[in-house]
Amino acid sequence: MSPESTAPHSTAQDRTLAPAGEQLIQGQIPLAPDESKADGTARAERLLDLAFDGWRDRPAIDRGAGVHLAGDQVAAPGVLSEVSFNSALTAVSLALGRHSLDLKHA
Repeated sequence: MSPESTAPHSTAQDRTLAPAGEQLIQGQIPLAPDESKADGTARAERLLDLAFDGWRDRPAIDRGAGVHLAGDQVAAPGVLSEVSFNSALTAVSLALGRHSLDLKHA
């Protein structure tokens, strides 16, 4: 691992950020002056692949114990912003104890 690359365990500081038995990771990869964003992203992904098996798996919206995730990297249908929107609708529905939301009467 190069000294320019880090992949700290964020939950080492606050274990409440992720459910028991799981962890939240955050990586920071600086770019060299002549390095493209694509090259930096590829380097970051290789590092994370080595350090965190399964980090690319998209987590479920319903994490149990009343915890619900929403965002563009969770297991929800769609692409790009559709994933965020659909996961938010599902998370709110679950939090309210409903099967779905009627957006026409919201």
